[in-house]
Amino acid sequence: MKKVLVHIEKGHYPQELLDFVGKMDPLGHIALTAAFLPESDYAGVAAATPDLPHHRQKLGDFCTDRGIRLGIHSDYHDFELPCLQSESRYADLMLLSARHFFETQASEQPNAWMREMLRDAECPVLLLPDNAPLPGELILAYDGSADSMYAIRQFAYLFPELMGVHATLVFISNNPEAQIPHAAGVREFCVTHYKRFRMLRLTMKPVEFYHTWIGMMTHPWLITGSYGRSFLSEMLSKSFSSEVIREHRIPVFVAHR
Repeated sequence: MKKVLVHIEKGHYPQELLDFVGKMDPLGHIALTAAFLPESDYAGVAAATPDLPHHRQKLGDFCTDRGIRLGIHSDYHDFELPCLQSESRYADLMLLSARHFFETQASEQPNAWMREMLRDAECPVLLLPDNAPLPGELILAYDGSADSMYAIRQFAYLFPELMGVHATLVFISNNPEAQIPHAAGVREFCVTHYKRFRMLRLTMKPVEFYHTWIGMMTHPWLITGSYGRSFLSEMLSKSFSSEVIREHRIPVFVAHR
């Protein structure tokens, strides 16, 4: 069973995230925590958490119909992001909407709130587009760092039910002579968990990788390490984020130590 965290902000009901929970639960049971975040007024003062009985009822009906255990948390006395960060400390996985996360503050994604949460979350984050599918292929972004290996390992531990999905470890470098760092070690780990595994070394930029390769895959998920460094940082740069996250709709799994 996985403890999965979603949040309610300013009354937005996260239907796109709950639809995904409904897809995932049959594969491995989920215990859902819904955090009703406090609103902040225009002076930046934390206000009361919105008490929305119809959203609570809707959540309750959703979970009851599927046999999902539900916990609702709403007793907060801080601003939205610190509350959500604190909740992430006690979750296995946090789901965030790639399109709707704090869109009332800034609609262009990734906005400052998303960047902060990806950096500061204390559990892995799955960044989801609307109508997110289950994975048809897994892209394991690897640069030889401990951070990238940590994400690959955490995904395997968190989603054993997805280990039969095609998985490709991708190492990208502008240097045509560069080799995959610690190739024997990472291969030995990955073939233990990812049952349909291969390794790929590419000489190109991450942007080119997306246009020439990921875009042709069937329902790919990207697994990557710490936000703000290397692969994901470029994938979520201001000029590139709309195309990757919103237009082409690729789920992104982020885990860091």
